[in-house]
Amino acid sequence: MIVSPCKYQKEATDNALSIFRYALNQIELAPDEVNRRQAAAYNGCVLIQAPTGSGKTLMAGLIAEDFTREAKVVWFWFTPFAGLVDQASIALKKQFTGLRVRDIQSDRMAMGTKSGDVFVSTWAAVAANNEKARRLRRDGDLSLALDSLVPSLREAGFHIGVVVDEAHHTFSGATEAVRFYTEVMQPEFTLLITATPDDKDVDKFKKTTGIAELHRITVSRQDAVDAGLIKAGIKSVAYLAPEEQRALVDFQMAALADAKSVHERIKAELKAAGVDLTPLMLVQVATSERDDDVARARENLKSLGFPESAIASYTSKEPSDDLMAVALDESKEVLIFKMAVALGFDAPRAFTLVSMRGAKDTDFGIQVVGRILRVHRRLQGRKLPDMLGYGYVFLADADNQTGLTSAAEKINAIRTGLSEVSPYTMVVNIAGQNQVQVVQNGQSTFVPVEPPSVTPGATVDVRFGSTVMPSGQTVLEGLVLTPPPAAPAVPGGTTSAPTLPGNVWYNLKIPGLRFKTERMPIGTEALVACIGATVAIGDKEIAAGMRAKTAVVRREEEIFSRTVNDTAYQAQLSEAEIARRAQRVLFEPEYLDPRELHAVLLKRLETEYLSRGLEFNKAHLERALDLILVASPSLVRQAARQCAAKYAEAVDGAPLPEYIEQPPGARTSRLNLYGVMPAGLNRDELAFVELLDSDLTSTVEWWHRNEPRKPWSIGLILPNGAQYFPDFVVKVKDRAFGDGMLLVEIKGDHILNSGDTQDKMLASHQIYRRPMMLSREADGRFMTIQQESNGTNFLDQVFRIGLMSTF
Repeated sequence: MIVSPCKYQKEATDNALSIFRYALNQIELAPDEVNRRQAAAYNGCVLIQAPTGSGKTLMAGLIAEDFTREAKVVWFWFTPFAGLVDQASIALKKQFTGLRVRDIQSDRMAMGTKSGDVFVSTWAAVAANNEKARRLRRDGDLSLALDSLVPSLREAGFHIGVVVDEAHHTFSGATEAVRFYTEVMQPEFTLLITATPDDKDVDKFKKTTGIAELHRITVSRQDAVDAGLIKAGIKSVAYLAPEEQRALVDFQMAALADAKSVHERIKAELKAAGVDLTPLMLVQVATSERDDDVARARENLKSLGFPESAIASYTSKEPSDDLMAVALDESKEVLIFKMAVALGFDAPRAFTLVSMRGAKDTDFGIQVVGRILRVHRRLQGRKLPDMLGYGYVFLADADNQTGLTSAAEKINAIRTGLSEVSPYTMVVNIAGQNQVQVVQNGQSTFVPVEPPSVTPGATVDVRFGSTVMPSGQTVLEGLVLTPPPAAPAVPGGTTSAPTLPGNVWYNLKIPGLRFKTERMPIGTEALVACIGATVAIGDKEIAAGMRAKTAVVRREEEIFSRTVNDTAYQAQLSEAEIARRAQRVLFEPEYLDPRELHAVLLKRLETEYLSRGLEFNKAHLERALDLILVASPSLVRQAARQCAAKYAEAVDGAPLPEYIEQPPGARTSRLNLYGVMPAGLNRDELAFVELLDSDLTSTVEWWHRNEPRKPWSIGLILPNGAQYFPDFVVKVKDRAFGDGMLLVEIKGDHILNSGDTQDKMLASHQIYRRPMMLSREADGRFMTIQQESNGTNFLDQVFRIGLMSTF
């Protein structure tokens, strides 16, 4: 050991060693493998839970090194990613002289093995179903297969120890890893190290591996802060804008600009404190493949004043040597990375992190905190200005603050705690032979630990404890569940015979019935002109077009103490972002040429400027139009809706089919046009048509399921030019419109205010008028849906059959 541990690190190390020593004593006294496994199950597994930056790797290395001096142990050290294997190997070589790192790829021989030998790898490299893993599991000319090496080491008198870094991500769903651990490694000693274990994963790990007692040693955040290893806190910064201005703000640019300002202040503080260190600003972009987020972030950073040479980027989904090298290269001030999971990525120079991601969960928060929590070695032991005692996270999505605060609550909940040796096992001598016995309720009982038996050719699902037999049957808790037989093949359908033998035909009650459907005209010139004349551009919109900046609230919250400070912040509008969002609005009406739409809107805006005596040039006018479209994206949609309704053509659809076929036993319907319940109705739709069938007032004459995109279906034109097909057509007695036919749409409450539903609310058929929108409540009753002036939909009144006549 080269680095000296601090107080809490030494206490945790000593605690783990005491547990392993107790297990070692029992294992060496045990007479056979069953008894040895029994001892290991109760005192051979330790979990160290400590915050990022607190020295988990150091503690694990100390335990491995010290224990090696007392027992003949060969360690297998597993990291979560291949890129971290070298990082862990280098750390072990530099800090622990009592450990010898060996190459698992080429040095798999029992001969020459010493106590303290360490093989560093990943679970994927040894337990995955790929060629690289298969090579490690096969004997070679100069190396043994892992499956042969481990027994050979035991025959040579060595115990097997396993260290699992970032353990909370190792066994969650990794069936092959569990199988390799339990069937091949079968370690006497297991050391799990993690910042945030999931209790469910821990319980699953214990159950699937046969571990009876997992000893948990915990280190609090405050212990690591007091030792000067991690920062005192993390300040998260989010930006809040009024709803009507939200679309104008480029939150990503606001976060980058604010982070740049704080980054420069940190540089100045370091220089003033006499610390020769270049701080690192991390930028975590989204993992979406649709946009080149890395290139956009790079351009934004350059526009803020960062030179190209000071910006590095890393786009792999896992950390590697390249990423670690950049984190240490002080010629780089910014690192853009694009990783879904940033586990194991340590950047001690980092003080600031900008997150563009849209995650709100606790795991996201813990990952972000972990990237900037560590204190650089050059700063440890110094008295520093308050600003250098914190990390700073700038969020492009304000909702992400919930993920950070929930992460802080989880980290703060960890209190320093040591574990005791399990008193539930003891070695007794019976008839001259040692046995490991389990003590329960004051009584000792010999309980053999048998390895799980697996039928040859079967697979084990460790998540549910079930075995899938080669025949396809599933054995679950003693029950054999045979999969249902495959469905019979369906022959090609025809229009003159049922597609399946035994199907029943149902004839149309009104032969030759056809409906009117809407479609867009082939020419769009008049439609475009209509939108230009109809779009509502007034004084409010003109003012929005002249805006250069917009005020937002800058909310800074220290996530551990929950101290909040709100200040005003002027967020500059991004020209590129505004143009991109405006273009999206222009492309929304799919049936129109966006260039023609842009030209007519620009002409209309010019008219408004001239009428007000405002000065302008073409560039100003185009920017103003973009701002208006971004600030009020519904303007074009509303004008397009009105004009689409005005210019849409109502044409005859095809006649309804003379008959439909249904499988035997289909439910009949009193008022359906075919006398049968259509297939495919969901629960709410079925409840609605049952309500129609139960009408005894003769208000409902018949009803029909309006299938989407059929030649005979009724379609309405939406603002984007797409056709919308309401769920049902109901013939209502005494209804004055549409030859008595009413269109009805059933909506779930969860999509009541989706953009699609809001557009459908205002759609109106030229013949049948506006569809009636209904939503079913939990108690089973249907409510009508109406729309407020601001476009918000709400549940209005209880639906009654009689309402349809006057709707």
